[in-house]
Amino acid sequence: MSLPRDLLEQARLLATKEPRRPKDASLRRAVSSAYYALFHLLVNEASRFLVSGSNRDSLRNLVARGFTHSEMGRTAKAFSSGHGGLAQHIRSIIPEASGYPKELSKVATAFYDLQRARYTADYDMSHRLTREETLTLVRHVESAFADWEEIRNHEVARVFLVALLLNEKWKRR
Repeated sequence: MSLPRDLLEQARLLATKEPRRPKDASLRRAVSSAYYALFHLLVNEASRFLVSGSNRDSLRNLVARGFTHSEMGRTAKAFSSGHGGLAQHIRSIIPEASGYPKELSKVATAFYDLQRARYTADYDMSHRLTREETLTLVRHVESAFADWEEIRNHEVARVFLVALLLNEKWKRR
């Protein structure tokens, strides 16, 4: 099983670990694991797209280190709104004929939502998570995994993957 799927499985296990009264730590770690499952899924997909071929793991790992949470979050927020929410420099490279799959908006929204939820879970000790809230977030990521499988080879999905790494640099041109 891959790291993203293992993290997603771990998130579900942590969210359901204590049958009666879940520990706050279990719920917080479940949210964090769910976020990192989606983070690593997208970074892995992007790195494999950008560096193809066999025996290229060292280079792919270097590329993966270039992704930052903040840039990925801003990019996901932009893509969550659909084609109309994208900056002109990105809209201009998306062929109109390719369309904009609703699943991409859902994946981008899930990433953005989970990133914010992870930040709250990790740093806002005044916020009390419930099991249901945590399981809803885990299901959000499970749906994003399924949506990603539907669109992973779509042209706009590939633009999204590259934008997760380079969107801020593209703005400077």
